[in-house]
Amino acid sequence: MTYIDRRGWKFKVMHGLGDVWKARYQKPGARSWKCVAVLPWRENCEDAEDDLEVYAEAHGMKKVEE
Repeated sequence: MTYIDRRGWKFKVMHGLGDVWKARYQKPGARSWKCVAVLPWRENCEDAEDDLEVYAEAHGMKKVEE
């Protein structure tokens, strides 16, 4: 699932090196994705998605249909 905040930043969970997952963000016009520092690395995608869902709700983000 992808979310967008009021600044237009996109947030989604992405696979990291090894078998880990983490929420990342992309600023408008940028090509790269950066890690959301306050969220932990997770061993499975579902836990990382849960983290992002709670984070997005707390920050008033909207879901983006892909």
